Amino acid sequence: MKIRTAAFITATEAEPRKYGKQIVVGGMLDHLCDRLGAENVHLVQVGRLDQKRPNVPYQRHVIAKPKAHSQLCALIRHVVLPRFGVRGDRISLQEAALRSPEIARQLRALLDAIEPDLEVWDTVRLGQYAHAVPPRAGTRRLLYADDLFSERYNAMLRESETRGLGGNPGGEFKKLLPGPLRELLGDPRVYRPLLKIERGLVAEAEERQPHWFDATYLVGPGEAERLRARCPGPWIDSLPPLLREPRRRERHPTRTPVFTFLGGFDYAPNHDGLGWFLEFCRDAVLSVLPNVQIRVVGSGTERGLPQAAAWGDRVRFSGWVDDLDAVLAQSVALLSPLRTGSGVKIEVLEAMARGLPVVATPAGVEGIDARTTSGCLVAETPEKLARAMRSACDPRTNRWLSIAARRFWNRTYSPRVVRRRYDTIFGLVPVT
Repeated sequence: MKIRTAAFITATEAEPRKYGKQIVVGGMLDHLCDRLGAENVHLVQVGRLDQKRPNVPYQRHVIAKPKAHSQLCALIRHVVLPRFGVRGDRISLQEAALRSPEIARQLRALLDAIEPDLEVWDTVRLGQYAHAVPPRAGTRRLLYADDLFSERYNAMLRESETRGLGGNPGGEFKKLLPGPLRELLGDPRVYRPLLKIERGLVAEAEERQPHWFDATYLVGPGEAERLRARCPGPWIDSLPPLLREPRRRERHPTRTPVFTFLGGFDYAPNHDGLGWFLEFCRDAVLSVLPNVQIRVVGSGTERGLPQAAAWGDRVRFSGWVDDLDAVLAQSVALLSPLRTGSGVKIEVLEAMARGLPVVATPAGVEGIDARTTSGCLVAETPEKLARAMRSACDPRTNRWLSIAARRFWNRTYSPRVVRRRYDTIFGLVPVT
């Protein structure tokens, strides 16, 4: 069946594109608009009706998210009571926060009116409704699972129990929760038990929902492989992010070595990883690069971190910046010292697109084939990270890493490569 009309069903604000999830969703919408025409692409969004949103070329339809009391009732009915033996649907916190008969009714009505040939359901939060909203005959129905939340939560629990985890672990999901529960998530005594519960519940959803779709996609190839092992039968594969080509790629690093950290503080692994680096890597780094500068860029980073005080004026928190090209052009390398996380690190790909070398921990390049031949220096300990940073400052090494990063981008993540993959995934061209 030829794809003429598409619907993307999500609870994510697709614009402005300030963090990884928005960038991935925005790339999919861009591609669908290019191939089908913006008038034939529909974003069905569950969110606040009173929120001001930027103009977009595609068709946007907003369904009101559940009220706080409805969310609390759903959490009690579907998460709390089943743990005490009360019969009923047992679902994850993420699903319960958006569980509503009214949302199901409106989704059915909207999709009946749009009559899409392609439906893309965004994560288990909205994927839960695919079981209750029957598709039209011939409709291609996909689940975009993003990454394996169960693995993310497991890693966050492991780090919080062994070394402590900085930041609020709710991330983007936190915005869907009632206000009182959002506040409670800031307390480790609350979020650790909640994460333990959610880890198991969301793992069940990850293994249950792919059976309702024609195909399920995750950003990371490794995570797709692991989900296939856990959930045999359904088609499960990876979907690379579609990033825009940088406006300019020329780099002019300053004489003072500047390393840039990219990542919003709403994402707990970013907050935690940078905090760990500033606290535990300072002596090792300054012993080999006494004049180093660390620039921190991303939503919420203007708040700073207390661990930066000991660095003096060597650390600068810039918050969100509009011109990423200008920031990275002055950098000697991207710094990604994460201790935990999941999915593909969009910030690393943004650096590679600009031919910018990457210095990272293993978790900081999760989901990417990171090695020196792709422009990355990967190290785990403070001493090894410091040596990698010093190596990246050598002009010849930096130049070689820069060429390797851009070549890796060209053959793996460039728009030309990813768009061909998207045509196949969305059924826009015959599979060859």
